[in-house]
Amino acid sequence: MSGSAQFDPSVYEWQPRSLFFPRIGKLLNRDGLSTRLLMPGDYMVRRSRTYDRWIYRYRHD
Repeated sequence: MSGSAQFDPSVYEWQPRSLFFPRIGKLLNRDGLSTRLLMPGDYMVRRSRTYDRWIYRYRHD
């Protein structure tokens, strides 16, 4: 590899995101992390260091 990858620590912080189409993803709740069908709506999302995937949680405003 000719160049080093840019490290962006902001992907590991919770950020608001809206889903418009259902998708399968990792959902975090008080019982832990599980794979679920995520319905359209507002979520908080961040990148997982362990699973290298996006982790979603319900957004409570």
